[in-house]
Amino acid sequence: MWDLSALGLMGSVIGTLIGVRGLLYLGVSWSEHRDGRRRLRVWQHAAASRRLQVVEVSSSSARRLKLVARVGPLGVRIEGLRSSESSLQVVVVVPGLPGFSDVRIHRELRDPLPWVREIEVGDELFDSTFYIGGPLRLVCALLDAKARHLLLSVNAEGRLEIVGGEIQAETSDRQLSYVLPRLLDLGRRLSQPRDVTLRLARNARRDPVPEVRLQNLILLVRESPESPVTVKALRRACSDSSPKIRLWAARELGAEGRDVLLQLAASEGDDDCSAQAVLTLGLELPFEPTRAILVQALHRRHIQTARACLEVLGRSSTAAAVKVLAKVVAREKGEFAVAAAQALGMTGSAAAEPPLIQALQHETAEVRVAAAKGLGRLGSAAAVLPLQEAAERSPRDHEIGRATRQAIADIQSRLPGDSPGQLSLASTEAGRLSLAPTEVGQLSLADDPAGQLSLPPGEPET
Repeated sequence: MWDLSALGLMGSVIGTLIGVRGLLYLGVSWSEHRDGRRRLRVWQHAAASRRLQVVEVSSSSARRLKLVARVGPLGVRIEGLRSSESSLQVVVVVPGLPGFSDVRIHRELRDPLPWVREIEVGDELFDSTFYIGGPLRLVCALLDAKARHLLLSVNAEGRLEIVGGEIQAETSDRQLSYVLPRLLDLGRRLSQPRDVTLRLARNARRDPVPEVRLQNLILLVRESPESPVTVKALRRACSDSSPKIRLWAARELGAEGRDVLLQLAASEGDDDCSAQAVLTLGLELPFEPTRAILVQALHRRHIQTARACLEVLGRSSTAAAVKVLAKVVAREKGEFAVAAAQALGMTGSAAAEPPLIQALQHETAEVRVAAAKGLGRLGSAAAVLPLQEAAERSPRDHEIGRATRQAIADIQSRLPGDSPGQLSLASTEAGRLSLAPTEVGQLSLADDPAGQLSLPPGEPET
């Protein structure tokens, strides 16, 4: 039998425990309720400061808080837990701009999927920070300098992404007054119903990053080549501060951009752009400007421009072009001499044969190989002996050996009335040239020490 007094004591203890637990629960609930009310006041104050019209304020039993508001066409949603220590999410809903729901922008993937095409707008910092997907034309039109700055600044305070037509950011109560106005500004910029072509043209003209301007200009030409907006943008781009953009625009304008190409070709600032302008003009660039640009490039060691000038001169068969190329081969070393020797071979001019024969004795092996290949293109029978001597001077150089043998075979194929094996190098003495004695008028070197040029016995002298 239980003692009634003991039972009473136990009951009082249990009652006390239940009461304490209840009080603790009530205390926690009251603390959470108080924190939740405080958080909501912070959110409401932030919304009021941006002139947002609050539509809904709710506190669910699941300890979740939510504030819904609107400002103009934009919808705003702020969500978080009751606890003031937890983070919150701010969502700005951008109204239905066509194609915007397909835009994806979030922090750069560490290991992007190989089959997913990522968009780069041309801003190195922005492209390295975010992964960007969606319609290329729309993305580049929307992501002007201000939009990129807003995205970067908000992302620096917490995780940010754009998905499904919404701009979503994770932040804190303390940063809400900083993040919210920037998200609203970004939402307004992304929801403007301005024509995409006009946006691209504006970016091509105003963006402070040259690579971004060029990307927008390329898209304009690709998507709307015949549009007056595109033509106007190209003409403006011909005075851009970036030589690369001026070059690209001048090329697209054709004859209208020729003066810009001439200026770029003669410029001293950008080696690559100058070279590209020279190659684009080609033989439309007169000889004297080409020679002057070449001299300047050689003096400044602008490798690409010099090579471009040498290539253009190689397309010409004039005596003046051959003379300039011959001087470069004789005076330069390394890649300039090699390029000049290659250009001499490309002229196809008989006047290029003597300097190429001379180049077979150049101190640079690559120049000797280039000279041999050039003689294979334009050389006559007079080049065969120097070719054989060049090979004999470098018996261990397999490349010059192959080049000289091929050059001799090419020369043979061009001789009138030749037949396979007709042109050969005598094995008795170095450098003797002969044609097999099967037809009248064939060429040989006599066996006498003087190495006289003679005809086979019985043939009349002429």
